[in-house]
Amino acid sequence: MNSIVKGLEGLEVDDTAICLVEGTAGQLSYRGQPIAALVKRPFVEVVSLVVADTTAGLADELRAAGALTEHEVRLLGEAAASGAHPMQILAGLTLLLGGGPGFERFGDAAAGFRVAAKLPALIAGLLRLRAGKPMIDYPIDVLDYNTRFLIQAGTADPSEQLCEAFNVTQILQIEHGFNAGTFTARVIASTLADVQNSLAGGFAALHGPLHGGADQAALAMADEVGDPAAAADFVDHCLAEGRKIMGMGHREYKVLDPRARFVKELAAELSRESPLQATFQILEAIEARFRTRMLENGKSLYANLEFYKGVVYRAAGLPPDFFTTAFAMARVFGYLAHFMESRVDNRLIRPAARYVGVMP
Repeated sequence: MNSIVKGLEGLEVDDTAICLVEGTAGQLSYRGQPIAALVKRPFVEVVSLVVADTTAGLADELRAAGALTEHEVRLLGEAAASGAHPMQILAGLTLLLGGGPGFERFGDAAAGFRVAAKLPALIAGLLRLRAGKPMIDYPIDVLDYNTRFLIQAGTADPSEQLCEAFNVTQILQIEHGFNAGTFTARVIASTLADVQNSLAGGFAALHGPLHGGADQAALAMADEVGDPAAAADFVDHCLAEGRKIMGMGHREYKVLDPRARFVKELAAELSRESPLQATFQILEAIEARFRTRMLENGKSLYANLEFYKGVVYRAAGLPPDFFTTAFAMARVFGYLAHFMESRVDNRLIRPAARYVGVMP
């Protein structure tokens, strides 16, 4: 009898040329280019690499298609009043976006690129409406995808340091292999459903605290601890009670998550001599104590990308329940790359299950 591999861990289920995650070496690359080099490039330039777009001008196209229509603004207003979590609203509205011209060279994925173009305006607009503030006019003259988001979210004149930190963080999140959200998107794509369905499914999976929601959970944990001096006792209590410390360790990486080094450095710089510095120091103290306790048991576990990312997002003015929407704003391009790749040699994903119930 074949053994069951829970969570499909370690199973290779398809080929991909998009991203290589080398867990034992602590390396990550997009289409053969290491992230250490990619974080120095503009965000949409890296997006173009990931989606294999050889046509110049994707940044201009995303900017031209990024404003919400009057109808979409009305839909957003109704959704904002619903009280639903921002990720639920994002997944739901994704199914209703994507109309209009543009991006035809991407074939079946064209509507998905139109969705991606509108995500900064959509997420920022929702954030403003939830805060009881009016939406900010679309900054059509701003070329950079992520800077447009920061401006629409309420940062009137984002600093160069903040823009760089936000861009690097988003580059690190564009793609990461067959993670839960991406695999969900590929399963849906394999049914030959429209691209909006694939994106919405990926976003729904990303909402889970074991996937894209760990950044929010890690920051909430830091707020709960309240002081770096209390971090050691907090960690000890969590371990004694069997409580999971969110953002520590990674399913893929057996060494340091290569993305985490960049985000920790960015968080340290952004928080220096600001009200966020205490938050960063609490997280640092939690990580130090957790690593010490794990080493006592012969384990070497590090903070992953999610652990310090909340500091960057809080510096950008995002409320915690919007952290994962910002993650989605980057990962959408990874989903689109996988959608297009799956269309080249599609096969319906239909695994088997071992029946263990009562026999007829």
